[in-house]
Amino acid sequence: SLDEYNNYLRTATTSGQWSNSFSDIYVLDNDLNIVGSVRDLGKTEKIYSVRFLQDNAYVVTFRKIDPFYVLDLSDPLNPELKGELKIPGYSSYLHPIEKNKILGIGKEDSKIKISLFDVSNPENPVEVDKYILNEYWSDILNTHHAFLLDKKHNIFFLPGRKGGYVFSYENDKLHLKKTISNISAKRAIYIDDCLYIIGTDKIIVLDENKWEKIQDFDF
Repeated sequence: SLDEYNNYLRTATTSGQWSNSFSDIYVLDNDLNIVGSVRDLGKTEKIYSVRFLQDNAYVVTFRKIDPFYVLDLSDPLNPELKGELKIPGYSSYLHPIEKNKILGIGKEDSKIKISLFDVSNPENPVEVDKYILNEYWSDILNTHHAFLLDKKHNIFFLPGRKGGYVFSYENDKLHLKKTISNISAKRAIYIDDCLYIIGTDKIIVLDENKWEKIQDFDF
């Protein structure tokens, strides 16, 4: 994972095989010299997801459990590991949804897991809620383009093999607001108060105020 912020390049890497793997965070200057680092995160594990967010970085490594790391990169010359949370499963995609709230999407016991992390105290990150979806795959595990966040309606969308799913995240609770079935959902977009679920052979349009289907279009 790579990120540029305030003329510094930040990168997260995993090296070695499972039995002796380790992960590092490096900060490089304009000449690509390493000026700061946090080393040896998640020994015998590998990085599954990273989110650089201004002065902070959030990293998930995994082998049997999911360490969720919070790093302070505000001083590029002296980056610090601030906090760590160990929970079952892992997150392969991280997305900020509110101030000090990070959404994680991954797996637990082979099913899709959605986690909501509170990082207001970097030294003590907390999983304030989680939801296990009865799905074994989502395109979000492969590409961030499959994820959609609509802050106006406080919802996010994720596709699955069985359909599409709309969740709310108000009051630190993950709530399944709408399941869209009979579609091989791949992506979604919103225009005004309408959510367009795009599948392999059709598009379904939902009213985001009533969460009712307005129309569908077959290809």
